[in-house]
Amino acid sequence: MRKPAPVTRRQALATLAAGTVAARHAFSAAAPLFRYSALDHLAIAVEDTGKSVRFYARVFGNDVLKEKNGPRHYVKLGPNYIAMAPPAAGEKSRIVHHMCPGIVGFDHAATKRALDQLGLKYRESPTVGFFVGDPDGTQIQLWTENSWAPIHQTAIPANIPSQGEPLIRPTALDHALIYVSNVEKSVEFYEKILGPIINPSSRPRRTWFSGGGHDRVALGLAGPGEKVGVHHFCLTANFERASLSKSLEAVGAKIIPGDVAAGLDFLDPNGVHIQILPPNRQG
Repeated sequence: MRKPAPVTRRQALATLAAGTVAARHAFSAAAPLFRYSALDHLAIAVEDTGKSVRFYARVFGNDVLKEKNGPRHYVKLGPNYIAMAPPAAGEKSRIVHHMCPGIVGFDHAATKRALDQLGLKYRESPTVGFFVGDPDGTQIQLWTENSWAPIHQTAIPANIPSQGEPLIRPTALDHALIYVSNVEKSVEFYEKILGPIINPSSRPRRTWFSGGGHDRVALGLAGPGEKVGVHHFCLTANFERASLSKSLEAVGAKIIPGDVAAGLDFLDPNGVHIQILPPNRQG
């Protein structure tokens, strides 16, 4: 009988590495610790809260809440919302401060145990869950789904004068794109938080996660001169490009080139990048 060829050290190491990667993906696929319904909300850090509130209320509608004891505001974006407040001491402004995928059946104690089990560092809040930083420091909030309801416990309707019909009526928060400095290191982190990637066989320039929800989170490698963090968030809505572009520019937005032909991309007055896609058209 012919003896099998001896396994070289290089082959053994390659087999071991492949097995380790496969085991890690199998674990994340088999045992996700969190289940999400959707991307619940985002928050931006801005120096002029009043200016930002007026812009978002004009573009997306006058459903606005304000914290009873602070400057933080919340503007409804269809089924989702965006929070805005001045940055804390030492924090950056004019950025997306954090994003929050909504956990189904959120339980504070159980979430804390899960984060400890994963060995992740976090900042705990008794009222709004947990904040976890990815390898580049981008903040992910872990809290309940449909959190627009519980924030009414500390916030009240804001007195924002009507500015006419909204320019955009969002139907969903479709996705958020996060730029990272090291894709593989970030994938390992987000697999712990969101579960397995959803495009494992075709990972080109972006790596996608869903967390079991209807919306998605994408990772992209930051190029030269590009900043890590949330690059843009995307809403779906019905729109007509020419008229919407003109209306957005009239209220202070800047129309910019996008990477989806069917979409419309713009910057808010703080430079935050927003993408609009027609419903049922994914980026």
